[in-house]
Amino acid sequence: MSFRWGLLAVVAATILAGSAADPHAALFKPNLRRVLILSGFNNHDWRSTTPFLRQKLEQTGRFDVRVEEEPHGIGASTFAVYDAVVLDYNGTRLGPETETALADFVRAGHGLVVVHGASWAFNGLVVLGDKHVRTGIMEPPWPEYRKMIGGIWSEEEPKTGHGQRHEFTVKVVDRSHAVTRSLPAELKADDELYHRMRMQPGVKVLATAFDDLRFKGTGSDEPVIWTVAYGEGRVFHTTLGHDVRAMQAEAFLKPFLGGAAWAAGFSETSVAELEAAVTTP
Repeated sequence: MSFRWGLLAVVAATILAGSAADPHAALFKPNLRRVLILSGFNNHDWRSTTPFLRQKLEQTGRFDVRVEEEPHGIGASTFAVYDAVVLDYNGTRLGPETETALADFVRAGHGLVVVHGASWAFNGLVVLGDKHVRTGIMEPPWPEYRKMIGGIWSEEEPKTGHGQRHEFTVKVVDRSHAVTRSLPAELKADDELYHRMRMQPGVKVLATAFDDLRFKGTGSDEPVIWTVAYGEGRVFHTTLGHDVRAMQAEAFLKPFLGGAAWAAGFSETSVAELEAAVTTP
């Protein structure tokens, strides 16, 4: 066998070996991190926010993104090819197979990015439909979910909620993390500011915002951005991102792209590069 044909045989064998371990990996763009956005049900305008998130991730040139609008029942083989999952979802429980697969996926060393309304999901609260309509659907909570995402809504007193939407400043309070090390000390938001979130053990709060009494807030600093180490996995959670206008603000977009990069396993240098490249209206 000639050297040329021998080399081709080695390359072909390598491709086949990779395909056997990960059959649909070859369908993705090479050298990009793969992200799956779970969407399709949310009391927020997911029909606008999910395409926006996908666009911003793909515009970095670092991610190949897919969207699943019917996540109920997908299993471990679906998640296996991805580096990170983004939750733009707030609907009914996903079912035992999907929930176990997602938790195992993150625990095994992959990434999870939690956006805004996903803080409400799977916590035993009434399922909300389009435009915040209470559907009357009540389901038992998914306890493992609150461990994964680090902060949840509660309707027990003092109730979780938010005041009037307004412009406010998000302050970085922990610079020891790759997501915040290169961010400005303060970022501008135009959003809802969640307050009285039920924070879980082990959360690393990276940024907060003062919840002004003038806008029916608590008069306290509230956690806005945090991370969770879940097993070997990396979880990034932002309470911001009510709609596309909110997502266009630097307080959402810079940490979101940096958080997604960190969750997907990029180096700190790459995280900083993505955040530095963000321009806002």
